Amino acid sequence: MNQIAIHRDGNLMYYAYAYRKTKSEIYGVCIVCGEICLNLQWLYEYFQKVLEASAYKGVLFCFDEHGKIRKNVEKFSSEAAEVDSLFCEIKGYVNKWQSYWEVLPSEDFSIPIESKISFAFDEEAKDKITDAIRHYHNVIVTMKNTAPSSFAKTIERLNSEKVQLQKERETLKNSIESLSKQKKQYRWVIVLSMLVVAGLIAILLFNRNVNELRNELMKREYSVDSLRSVVTNRDSVIYTQKKDLKHTQSILDTFALYMPILVSDMEVKNGNENYGGRIYSDRTTYIHPKLTVYSLIDGIVNLYVKFYTPNGLLTSSKADMSLTGYSYKDNVVLNKNQSTTVYLLGWGGDDRGHWNKGAYRIEVWYNNACIKAKTFYIY
Repeated sequence: MNQIAIHRDGNLMYYAYAYRKTKSEIYGVCIVCGEICLNLQWLYEYFQKVLEASAYKGVLFCFDEHGKIRKNVEKFSSEAAEVDSLFCEIKGYVNKWQSYWEVLPSEDFSIPIESKISFAFDEEAKDKITDAIRHYHNVIVTMKNTAPSSFAKTIERLNSEKVQLQKERETLKNSIESLSKQKKQYRWVIVLSMLVVAGLIAILLFNRNVNELRNELMKREYSVDSLRSVVTNRDSVIYTQKKDLKHTQSILDTFALYMPILVSDMEVKNGNENYGGRIYSDRTTYIHPKLTVYSLIDGIVNLYVKFYTPNGLLTSSKADMSLTGYSYKDNVVLNKNQSTTVYLLGWGGDDRGHWNKGAYRIEVWYNNACIKAKTFYIY
């Protein structure tokens, strides 16, 4: 079964393709795009080409040390250079075909993040997908059940190569044994019978077989030399890609000096209620934000929060005049290269019904830069 799962997070679009080969084997590719909507038929065909190419090159399957065919996905996933190469290829291809981009439809902020819809792809699926992206955060599209042809071809090719090599090995072994026996027999015939004609025939036959074996060995040696050349070239490529990886890490470290905090999600709740649930005016007290943060630094940082009312006014604290331009601030502890859920202090009052109905906006700032914003509604 082939499916494409679409997840929308604001202006970020996640497209994940999954191909179920068997009950226990699932292969897939996922890309993330910003502020664009891709044509699913085109994307589905390209995803299949990516998996077919990976299977044909031996990325998905290979021989182990015992000559048995096994999956190679785990090794591929652990090789940063291979993953980075595939990423650059997909990125370049998507950017090349901008004619398959569409404008991302406006987002309905009233729907919950877990909203989902599923349907099968057909000729009229384009309008259905656009409408679904507008009204749902998660869209599952079942595509035509067409398996990538190179999976079967790769298994067939590997099996064929294995069987052929085994046959050639057995043939060479039998030929050598046969030649050894013939050699002994011819020596005894020459010694015992002194038949010159028979001896010459035996020598000619032996020389012909030896020449054939010698030619076969030369071909094998040439194949080994070719494989050594391939390995040398790949080592060179790996070395270059490792240098590129170090350069990329250096860029990332530089980026961390200016924007070390990345916020992927923000939710709010009223008082002791659940995050993401509806907030009703007559029950409101304190509004609590919750952030999902990925940090490039260690330590305690100050996060500043701005609350805007439906008429665009910034709410602020009269008790703390040092927070000019902000509603309040909070200190949070972050761990480097880790995703952390951060619960900020609430903003509001003790009396129920503190907040009026309407659309409110909350912004989180760090180092004079807005790192996340969200509009929420009080009903």
